[in-house]
Amino acid sequence: MSNTDSSQKSTLPTAPAPASDERSGLLGRLLTFIAYHRLQPGDRLPAERDLAERFGVGRGAVREALVVLETLRIVERRPNSGIYLRAVEKQGSIEAIVLQAELGIPLTGAEVREVVELRRILEMQAMRLAAERRSEDDVQRLDTILAQGAAAVAAGENLADNDAAFHLAMVEATGNHVFLRVVHAFYLMSRGRRRAYFADGNRAPLSHLQHVAMRDAVAAGDPDRAEAAMGGHLRGVESYWLELLERRTRDD
Repeated sequence: MSNTDSSQKSTLPTAPAPASDERSGLLGRLLTFIAYHRLQPGDRLPAERDLAERFGVGRGAVREALVVLETLRIVERRPNSGIYLRAVEKQGSIEAIVLQAELGIPLTGAEVREVVELRRILEMQAMRLAAERRSEDDVQRLDTILAQGAAAVAAGENLADNDAAFHLAMVEATGNHVFLRVVHAFYLMSRGRRRAYFADGNRAPLSHLQHVAMRDAVAAGDPDRAEAAMGGHLRGVESYWLELLERRTRDD
């Protein structure tokens, strides 16, 4: 795709009116702009002046938003050239990887394998802690999500959002709020892949039954049983993604 620079300004739609919180709103609108125009790593963004005119804000506000994206290694400034979208870096923050995923920039095969590995590390430990620490409110929250999941399965709906809600509720039951923030970032990163996985309606009923087994183990306060239930649940998901990656590698 060709770079989006100031010469293209007249061909691009005008952005919506500024949000009331100018800085946070502008950051979101910049990310939406990048995604809408399908910019790829190495593509140049419009100049600050053009972005300010397009979004109806001052150049200072645009500059501040770009500094945030630069800090997160989403964009980079090149002297006497402009501002460019960056590729995902191994040293990049988890926030940067999440933002890249939100922009539709895919992870590499190696990164997907690492994400699969990370999920196992995080969620297996989460199950043990949840079984040891869960409160009655935590169990009730899981029951509510499971009831919603059962309704989604019966209606033939994509279970992706309910799946994420269940797993995040499990981590919340650990009582470790930093743990929850880390796992929440992981689930934002994998949202598109999760919806693709549950696009096959045959996966939802089994996944829901496995969720019920995990809930029962946690409610019973049995860490070993809870960890084993999560391990069985993850094996099917991991097999799907690793087999898919192998097929893509062969096709390439």
